[in-house]
Amino acid sequence: MSITMTGFTLFHQAPFRLCRAIWETIPSSVRRTPTMVRVGRYIYRNFVRDTVRFQSHYTHFLRNPPLLSAVASLTSGYPANGNLNIISIGCSTGAELYSFLHAIKKVRSDLNVKAQGADISEVVVEVAKRGIYFPDTPAAEGGLYVAGRAEVASKDVPSLVEILEPLADGSLRVKDRLRQDVVWLTVDATDERLSNLVGRQDIVLANNFMGPMPDELAERCLVNMMGLVVPGGYLVVDGIDLDIKTQVLKASRFRPVLTSQEEIWSSESSRGGWPWLRWAREPFDRSEADWAYRYSVIFQSGDH
Repeated sequence: MSITMTGFTLFHQAPFRLCRAIWETIPSSVRRTPTMVRVGRYIYRNFVRDTVRFQSHYTHFLRNPPLLSAVASLTSGYPANGNLNIISIGCSTGAELYSFLHAIKKVRSDLNVKAQGADISEVVVEVAKRGIYFPDTPAAEGGLYVAGRAEVASKDVPSLVEILEPLADGSLRVKDRLRQDVVWLTVDATDERLSNLVGRQDIVLANNFMGPMPDELAERCLVNMMGLVVPGGYLVVDGIDLDIKTQVLKASRFRPVLTSQEEIWSSESSRGGWPWLRWAREPFDRSEADWAYRYSVIFQSGDH
């Protein structure tokens, strides 16, 4: 039986691999034309989108610098010495939230920032709370999902000196100015009681955990995330199926923030391989009717 199934799988994978090999011989400039993007979207929707949905605790520091800068710049609209509530949903081991706190506090050290990190896995929440990482070693071993890559690569340590401090055992600890007063919670992002548990927020980070969900659950979860945002606040959402994101947000009170939009969209080198990999980044295509929603990562609540 296993031999038969293996042969069956290989038989069906062969033309897929052949088509991908042919696709990759096409010059990148041609693949990025509107016509080829539409072809790629057809391939993705019909042959890739519903393949195995893989969830992990993959995260690392300063993952998308243009996104960090854009969100930090949005805080310029908050009054001097005012309050800012921010939460990272699906926070994993904390690298994303710490990175955003660093970016925000660099430009608005006067703000009273109240930060929360929330994840469904108690193991990774505990790691995030400690804020200690070993270079080249994933900190999420034993979490609910696969650990993924290390939060810190040895080659990146020099660029993280404003965020991490070395300890005697070779590990790196998030500096006190970023760790202090952060509240860490173990919660389910799909829980309809979430807003009662965490409160409403000025900035909601909801990145890279809804993509592997079944479509109906991902849609409900996105609506849940939107419900956490105060009027005039911001939702940062990435790593979700683009059709679902566009459909839900376009019909909502949220509007895309276009600041550095294309730069943010193109920033992550780890998202290559589209349309053959489910988590890969679709090329930015301004000929797409809903491009402003489809390729935005930051959205602002229109109720303000």
